Amino acid sequence: MPHTLKRASLRLEALDERCQPTVLNYGGSVLPHVEAQALYLGSQWSTPTGSQPTPATLDASLKDVTGGAYMDAMNQAGYGVGRGTASAGAIDATNYSNTRIISDSAIQSRIQADIKSGLLQTPDANRLYVVYVQPNVAVNMSGGQGNTTQGVLGYHGAFGGTDAAGHAVTIHYAVVAYPGGSVSNSSLGTSAVDQLTAVASHELAEAVTDPNVNYGQTTWYDPRRGEIGDITENDPKALVRLNGYLVQLVADKNDRLLTLPTSNPPTPSPTPTTTNPPSSNQVTTTTRLVAGPMVYHGWFSPPTVTLTAIVSSSDGSMPAGGTVQLMYNGSVLATGAVQIINGVAQVRFTIAFYGYGPFSFSTQYTGVGTSQSSASNGLTVWI
Repeated sequence: MPHTLKRASLRLEALDERCQPTVLNYGGSVLPHVEAQALYLGSQWSTPTGSQPTPATLDASLKDVTGGAYMDAMNQAGYGVGRGTASAGAIDATNYSNTRIISDSAIQSRIQADIKSGLLQTPDANRLYVVYVQPNVAVNMSGGQGNTTQGVLGYHGAFGGTDAAGHAVTIHYAVVAYPGGSVSNSSLGTSAVDQLTAVASHELAEAVTDPNVNYGQTTWYDPRRGEIGDITENDPKALVRLNGYLVQLVADKNDRLLTLPTSNPPTPSPTPTTTNPPSSNQVTTTTRLVAGPMVYHGWFSPPTVTLTAIVSSSDGSMPAGGTVQLMYNGSVLATGAVQIINGVAQVRFTIAFYGYGPFSFSTQYTGVGTSQSSASNGLTVWI
C-alpha cells in the first residue's frame, strides 16, 4: 500500500488563549543566569562610520536585556532563567574587506581562537557569546539552512570546544548579521541599530531557554511553532522599546506575548515602511523551498515537518502579496498567502506524515502586480 500524506496545516496560528501549555520542556538545560559577552567580528567595528552603531551602544543594550525587566519576564513565565550580566565586548579585527560571505564554521573557529587567546572571557555553564558580524558580510548557516541574504536575521547554537587551558567545554553563541549593505543582507526595515538590538534580544531569549538547539537536548520548544522568539516574530506588538533600545518580546508557555514587568507599558516601535517598484516594471522573483526539523509528538501522533517557501525579488523589493501553491506528486496539496515575517516574504506549511518513505514537494509562487511568478526547487523529505 503506498504511503500517503493525510493532512496539512496551512497557516501560522494567531496567538490565542490555551488551556494547556504549548511551549514544552524536553529535558535540556538552560542558561539560568546568562553571562553575555559581545564579539564584534571584523575590523570595521574598530572605526564605525555613518549610521553604524558603536560597540559601546550594543554593549549597553545587552546589559539592559540581561540585567533587568526582559529577563524578569521570562523568569515570571517559568522558564527557569533569571537576571544575568553582560561584560564589555571584544573586537576581533579580522580583515573581511574582500569577503562577501563567511560560514558558520568560520565563526565558530574565530570564537574558539579568541577564547584561546584570552580576547573572550572563559566559557562556562552561563556564558553566551553574541557575535555581531561587521557590515557588508553575509553569513552562511550550517546544514543547508540558508544564509543572511535569504531571510535569516540571526541564529544561535552550540558546539564542542575548549577553554583557554584546553579543557573540553560546550560553547554557546548567537550570531547577528548586519542588515543591508553591499551583500543585501535581510532587513526588518528599521535602522541598523534597531535591527541589531531587536535580533540580539530574540536570539538571546532563545539561547538561554534552548541553548543546545541542533547540538544537544532541546529544552523549551513548541513542536508546532518553534522557539519562544519564533512564535512572536510576526506579532506587530512584539517590537518594543526597552530603555530606548528596540527589543523583541517573546512568548510564554501558552504562546502568548510576554509583557515586561513595568509600571509603564512598552511603546510599540513604528511600523516599517517599504517602497514598491513602479507598476510598469516587471520584477523577476525566485522561490526557494526549505524544510525545518522533523518534530515527533509521541507514539500515537504522526511526525510533522514545516516547509517554508521563501520568495525574493531580483531588485531587492518585497513581493507585493500573492500566493504559494504547495505541490505533491504533481497536484496542489495546499495554498497559502505570502506573509512578510522578519522582512522576508514567505509561506509556511506544516505537514503531518502518516507512513514511511520519501515524500517529494515543490512550490509555485503565483505572482501579483509587478512581481512575476516563479517555481521553487524540488525538496524530498524522508520519513
